[in-house]
Amino acid sequence: MSSKQDKNASSHNAVRSGIEGAEVVSLPGKKKSGKINAGSVRVESECGRYYRDAHGLFQKQTDKDGNNKDLLLASPVWLIAEAKTLSGIWGLLLGWIDRDGEQQKRIFWRDQFSGDVAELRGQLAAGGVTFPPGPAAKGGFTGWLASLVTKQRAVVVERTGWHTVKERRVFVLPDVTYGEAEELVILQTAEQETTTFNVSGTVKDWIDNIGLYCRGNSRLTMAASAAFGAPLIGLLNLESGGISFRGNSRSGKSTALTVAASICGGTPDAGTKGYMRSWRATSNGLEGVALASCDNLLVLDEMGEMDPKELGGTAYMLGNGAGKLRAGRKGEPRAQARWRVLFMSSGEKGLDEMNREAGRMTKAGQAVRLVDLPADAGQGMGLFENIYHFDVPGSDPQPGAFADFLGENCGRYYGAPLRAYLEKLTERMTAEGIRPFRERLLNRLDEITAGYLAKWPGASGQVRSVARRFAMITIGGELATEFGLTGWDRDAPEVMVGLCFDSWLHDRGTAGRKEDQQAVQALREFISRFGHSRFLDWVPKRAGEYPDGWDEGKPPPERFRIQNAAGWRKWAQMPDGSWCWVYHLTLEGMREILSGLDFEGGIRPLRDAGLIIPDSQGKNTHGLTPPDGARVRLYVVSANILSVSAKGA
Repeated sequence: MSSKQDKNASSHNAVRSGIEGAEVVSLPGKKKSGKINAGSVRVESECGRYYRDAHGLFQKQTDKDGNNKDLLLASPVWLIAEAKTLSGIWGLLLGWIDRDGEQQKRIFWRDQFSGDVAELRGQLAAGGVTFPPGPAAKGGFTGWLASLVTKQRAVVVERTGWHTVKERRVFVLPDVTYGEAEELVILQTAEQETTTFNVSGTVKDWIDNIGLYCRGNSRLTMAASAAFGAPLIGLLNLESGGISFRGNSRSGKSTALTVAASICGGTPDAGTKGYMRSWRATSNGLEGVALASCDNLLVLDEMGEMDPKELGGTAYMLGNGAGKLRAGRKGEPRAQARWRVLFMSSGEKGLDEMNREAGRMTKAGQAVRLVDLPADAGQGMGLFENIYHFDVPGSDPQPGAFADFLGENCGRYYGAPLRAYLEKLTERMTAEGIRPFRERLLNRLDEITAGYLAKWPGASGQVRSVARRFAMITIGGELATEFGLTGWDRDAPEVMVGLCFDSWLHDRGTAGRKEDQQAVQALREFISRFGHSRFLDWVPKRAGEYPDGWDEGKPPPERFRIQNAAGWRKWAQMPDGSWCWVYHLTLEGMREILSGLDFEGGIRPLRDAGLIIPDSQGKNTHGLTPPDGARVRLYVVSANILSVSAKGA
């Protein structure tokens, strides 16, 4: 077999294994459970040799006297459509009635139709189809499969979210497609898993019991808006990323996640919490979770359950929208998992703290992809600014009771807002046209972003990227409010999400590059920790301080020994007349301090902040001759390094 054939076979097997967990996605207005030609009416096959009725699938036969002796081949089974993947693999979508009278559907690939079709019959039997014994019935069923033909077509997709089907944009959930699709759309999953996009209650139920209580609460409004904003990532071709509520235990962090999840779905046994996922997984495991949440909000509770050593890499993975490159059994490259996702998280510790536990520095790219938002809204009630009837005059406010109230309501009403939102969103796209609709939203995105950054005109690209994510979330809330799905005032999303953005930026401490802040912090921490233990005193040799014969090879006393010296410190008088230590760092010492950062990129903000003093020619280092040493170039660090705020630099 050629390498190309090996690759095709591997791809075919991967798709085939995934499609065994496939679910049919109905078009809007069509019932998922509606029976397709599954009643008691007799349905003839195209070739005329077979028919199906309420009793089963039959092959027409007559005995030698011409009497009808039709052969039962199976309990009711029928052809729904021919299916084709986007990579060109064909199969048949079959429907049947199982032993409990429930209608089932599944794709079977055409390579299963050769030979004695034992594998296909086994899968149907496992799904509840009854087969009579005997070679005649088996052969007749094989003949029926070979005769199947239909003009009905179905498109197979591998993930939820936006897809282009015959140049038309559609949005796929596990059981329904939104948009103008002419064919059935079938969602394949790598593993057969219970859907979490279930519905309980109506949109009005959600508004009355959850949505109205988000008003006046910035974190709740932002969390709910994020659920509506997540589908805009693929529509507007924006970057994936996440927001994590960071705060103490019992501050209400999980309530924000529960409210956001209630918009998307849940499960009958766990309510809205059935939609939420956990960080307690490997990065590989989260690939499948992200793929199943493509173009939807991925809710991950309690970041502290993630291995700190994997968190940074996982933040990159989720934000980059791509899984690891892997090889197949024969070394051939396997298809790389790709997704677009907005993810929301919570934790008592933030990304920086988790990375420090792992002994690593937070990279700027990680901090942009996973934003730490303080959960405390600053009103003395944790996450909340307004707890409605749980704030009774004359008694202590009860934010915990309010959180329990919302949690209970989220367990009852979930899933309906997202479906209504997607239906109205695709209708609006169709009415306006996809391109004009996208351009209008992108213009609004730029307008909101500019408003959020109005007080920081010199904001770095990192901050601007985060501002666009908050702006996208705002638009999601605005559209949902315009569609009548929230119960909020029209300007509530922009104002409330803007408060959250301001809180994030204040906590970050600078609108500049994170690497600049990290460089200042690294230098301050190094001087603070090792200012006495790793710097030689810049003091000339004086009589009486050294033992006799030191020049002939005897070592100096202990006070002159420094382990792993990073430079010298000099007691010097400042221009204002005060005296303090001035530090002189070697190149090796400065490289140690800026380890993990781009070296030249770290020197620049230190000089811009006045913490590295250039020489008379403008160079970053001075040519100096330390006591009892040779001439060397040293970085001269300003004496006020310990009084400079790393955040404010």
